[in-house]
This record gives sequence, structure tokens and C-alpha cells, in this order.
Amino acid sequence: MAAREKAVVLSSGGLNSAVLASIASADFEPAMLHVRFDHRAAEKEHSLFTQQADFFEARHRQIVEMPHLAALSTSARVNRKKQIEDVLAIAEQDNNCYIPGLVGSLVQAAITWAAELNATRIYLGVSENLGPPGPRTGGVFPDYAREHAQLMQHLVEVALPRRRVVLETPLIELSRSEIIKLGRRLHSPFELTWSCFSSGTEPCGGCLGCATRNRGFLEAAAADPLMLQSAQH
Repeated sequence: MAAREKAVVLSSGGLNSAVLASIASADFEPAMLHVRFDHRAAEKEHSLFTQQADFFEARHRQIVEMPHLAALSTSARVNRKKQIEDVLAIAEQDNNCYIPGLVGSLVQAAITWAAELNATRIYLGVSENLGPPGPRTGGVFPDYAREHAQLMQHLVEVALPRRRVVLETPLIELSRSEIIKLGRRLHSPFELTWSCFSSGTEPCGGCLGCATRNRGFLEAAAADPLMLQSAQH
């Protein structure tokens, strides 16, 4: 049996990452890459990344430390002196949760590893608009926008001129509820995911990550296993 081509899957340990890995695993051998940057949910996401990598039986997995993101940014996601904004207070291009350069740093790390593994794909789980109750995601986080993904694809082509490596963004046009519906069809491990910008044993419920997740499961007419786990404790 011929070996499958490898795909580097950027994984935060979040809901989108679980669906992304499900998509990639259907056609490629997933090489799962996680970046730690000393943000509030770092330990939780690290743990869930490891569990997702086990779930997808990823033989290749890598964890990269990028402390410069926290050292250089004043975002509330890394600056614990700031309060993370409630979803209803967030405005496009005016919020304290954005870390400029984050997605570009992730893709750069994936380019390096893809070259080492001879991978032919890089999977990135950004969505332009996860949907209400928050504003358009690409407005809050400009590096989630389609234009940024297109520039990143060009960057991949320039960085790896003798290889054919494609940057895949299969969730770019999907809302959170559509991502959840897709994940259910693919049997993605939603119980091994975290969406909250904060740390803790339970989600805060008010940040952009929590709000879009809660609304997404509601619109998908599905139960969130994370909420079920919380209710049992």
C-alpha cells in the first residue's frame, strides 16, 4: 500500500481545528502542528491538541513555542491585566483581542515543517465570518479574511518554489453552525475542543469564541458536549 501524502494541519485544539483535521485526514496523513504563545488558554489548548492528535493517530506532531507574540503584543489574550471584551462590546477593527501577525506566524512555521516532511498541503482553519452574535470575524481579526489567505498562499509558493504546496482553507466561507454541521457528519471530536479565550475549567460564556460556539450549536440544533460535561460536574 502506497504511503499517503502528508498535510501539515495547524491546530489550536479548538473546534475549527477538530473539523479541519477531520477534513485533512480523509485524503492525507495529518502532521499536526500546534503553536504556544503564552496566551490565557495556552495550557488548555495544549492539552486538547495532544488529545486531538491522539484521536487522529497523527504519527507526526509538533509543538512550537512563539513567546515573541506575547512579548510584543498588548492584546488581552496575552496581557492578563486587560479584561477580554464581551462579545457585545466588540467592534470591527476596534477590539483588544486581536494579535497582529498571529496567523502569518502560524503559516510560516507550517511552511518550514512542510518542507522538512515533503508535505503537499498546509491546512489552516480560519473562517471569514463565524456569524452572530459577534461582528464579521474577518473584521475583528483581519488575518482571518480571504485576502490574507490568498496572500499566504502566494507566500507559500514563493517560499517553496521547487515544491507544489497548497494552502487549504476549507472553512473560510462557513459560519460556525455550518462548521459544526460538517463536523458532525465527519464525526469530529467536539468533546476534545476549547473555544474560550480565557483559561479555566469552564468556558467564560461571554467572549467571542464562546458566543459563536454557543450560537453555532444552537443553530445546528446540536448539543455541545463541552456544556454537557460542565452540567455533569
